Amino acid sequence: MSLDGVRFAQLEQGLRRLKLRRIREVLDERNQVAVESQCSYLEFLADLVQDEVNARDATQYQKRLKAARLPDRKTIEEFDFGFQTSISRQQVLELARLRFVAAKENLVLCGPPGTGKSHLAKALLLKALEAGYSGLFITAQDLVEDLYASLADGTLRSRLRSLQRLDLLVMDELGFTSLDNTASNHLFQVVAHAYEVRSLVITSNRSFQDWGTVFATPTIATAVLDRLLHHVHILNLQGESYRLKGSLPPTSDQPGPG
Repeated sequence: MSLDGVRFAQLEQGLRRLKLRRIREVLDERNQVAVESQCSYLEFLADLVQDEVNARDATQYQKRLKAARLPDRKTIEEFDFGFQTSISRQQVLELARLRFVAAKENLVLCGPPGTGKSHLAKALLLKALEAGYSGLFITAQDLVEDLYASLADGTLRSRLRSLQRLDLLVMDELGFTSLDNTASNHLFQVVAHAYEVRSLVITSNRSFQDWGTVFATPTIATAVLDRLLHHVHILNLQGESYRLKGSLPPTSDQPGPG
């Protein structure tokens, strides 16, 4: 083996020990490019390091995405602001800058089913994951069942602590079912522990005035709202269901054919 071959083998072994997998994968190609372009040693090294950084960032993003349990990927670019005119594109784009996450503020999206609440919640969570934040998407019902299961097997405190470590928790569909006293107290703990420490995004088909009927008692509802609304952004979405778009029968002022 030539001297260059020996050195290359030693270098590859060193990269393996340092767990610089991506540099190991692109080393030969980068070396050929460097020789052909006669780049400086510093440029060569910078390119190799950037390859490793990019690969690690991509790996960490995939881990965050998997942990977030997004049922599907929705983006703000896909949102139909032409159909949903009750909110402004500018307001949503401002939220997408994620300053509310950095400030540990909350977001509540209210409105009838099908008006785009879940779409926007998923899109903002996806933006947060891309920016390096940790997060979780879960329906209120699934969260309640999850906490009930944790209570049953004695891991409730551990589960609550895991939720507290998230940068952004998205709780979808709060209000579709009423909560008993235990479930109400569990969700209160989630909101209370998040207060000024991490961000919550909550979607609900109920107005705040109706939350007293969602939680077991008006007292718990008031306590939840008190903490949730202290630092909050609110989007009220109105109108018809986007899912029913194009399938509704014609109205009297827009008669169908025949």
